[in-house]
Amino acid sequence: MNRIVIAAAAACALSACAVNQQSLAAGERYNWRCDGEKEFSVRYAAGSAEVYASGQTFNLAPTEEGQYSNGTVTYAHGGGRAYLVGAYNGPFENCDRVSGPGDRSWWRFW
Repeated sequence: MNRIVIAAAAACALSACAVNQQSLAAGERYNWRCDGEKEFSVRYAAGSAEVYASGQTFNLAPTEEGQYSNGTVTYAHGGGRAYLVGAYNGPFENCDRVSGPGDRSWWRFW
């Protein structure tokens, strides 16, 4: 009986790892901080940008180099800066990236 419980626990642990790897493969998140202490995040997946701002998520298609839009909301980045217009509580202007893939953000606290 103990062997069955241990085997079931191991299977559950391995399946949790597989789910976690799948979500990471979908895209990394970038966080931006803008004028007026406004913030938003972006995740790139399947050729589009998924933007989360002011409690809403927007799926934006590429329109030109470094720019994504759905016709109402537009996100653009370049040269280490970004902006977001059309989202509630916007515009989000003069944004600096505060974290993203490969960052060691936790290091700032140690």
